[in-house]
Amino acid sequence: MRTAFMLFLALTLTIALTLFPDIANQTLRIEAFGWLFETRQGAFVVALLLILAVIWFIRRLVAALLAGPGQLWRTMRVGGRKRREARLREALADWLDMRGEVGTKIIRKARGVLPDWALKMLATMMTPAHEQQVSGKEKDPLNIALAARIATDPDARPRPDLTVRKAHLEAWLQVHPDAPLALLRMADVAEEEEDWEMLVRLLEDLWKRGSCSAASIKPRLARAYLALAGAKPEEALQNLRKAYRLAPEDSDVQLALGNSQIAQGDTQAARKLWLSYLEEHSDERIAQALLELLKDDPMRFYRKLDAKGTNALNPAQQWLRAELAHAAELEGLAVEHMQTLLEQHPGRLAWKSFGDWHAAAGDFGEAAHCYQQALKMDDDASLDNSDRMG
Repeated sequence: MRTAFMLFLALTLTIALTLFPDIANQTLRIEAFGWLFETRQGAFVVALLLILAVIWFIRRLVAALLAGPGQLWRTMRVGGRKRREARLREALADWLDMRGEVGTKIIRKARGVLPDWALKMLATMMTPAHEQQVSGKEKDPLNIALAARIATDPDARPRPDLTVRKAHLEAWLQVHPDAPLALLRMADVAEEEEDWEMLVRLLEDLWKRGSCSAASIKPRLARAYLALAGAKPEEALQNLRKAYRLAPEDSDVQLALGNSQIAQGDTQAARKLWLSYLEEHSDERIAQALLELLKDDPMRFYRKLDAKGTNALNPAQQWLRAELAHAAELEGLAVEHMQTLLEQHPGRLAWKSFGDWHAAAGDFGEAAHCYQQALKMDDDASLDNSDRMG
């Protein structure tokens, strides 16, 4: 404001001296302390203005030098703070509206409104994810973390390449080693790369730090152990037991653990595991796998299931009871149990089993009907899934 006033005053005096040359050419005499100074009024005013301008410039220069080299250019610049604030608002509006260069060029003219580090972060924030650079020249940890967060945003479109995202995350973790979001996104990268060991390590680290709740981390960690068991067969049983402790309700974990126990020769443990699971959950895959273990003594296991009564059995147990009756050559009871199951809980597996029985007995007409019903169940399930997705 003071600078604008001084410029206005100088301009006014210059115009006045130009319009009134007689006044400018009048003699000005100053006498003091025995000294006599005599000159023309116009020259005196111009000299006075020049002296004031030099004093102002020297003051700004000294202030800039004392403030540091980074302030020198801003101190010498001519421009009001309000104008720079207006440019900053314009840049932010362009970014919010996704207009043109999204403010990246305009924001450079807003220096002086915010500190350099804040302006640099704003410029980074306005850069799209796929244009964020991983540069070793950047020294500001906040800017490195911000660039990495933008570049690794799961919703970013277009999404940067996997190697680029990983490089950003590594740079982020160098400056902020304990950043929960960086660790979580690095876990996503490890999953994309199918690096199951790293995924397990990262998820366990997040859990130990308390960065994620147990409810959110347990299912994912169990899946990671499940994948690691497939990648390392020699350690499969150990990893599957860890997965089971984390997610005992997961049918995939149950099935994989039981099969691993069978591979190790511990059939009894697998049978006990799956029987216990079917007590609480109706799962066709577990029932099918369990049937193979119970066929060595179908009558004994059939009696155990039948003693509970139909109402106490879930659909998977009812199917298992019917198959055991069929394996024990109790054909009448087997057909009765299967028909009851199809009346109460019609499903693809039950229709297919009934079709297999008819085909084995040579009744191919009934077998074809059962298979058609099974296919119809598959088609209905596909339509339901399509409707949900739509």
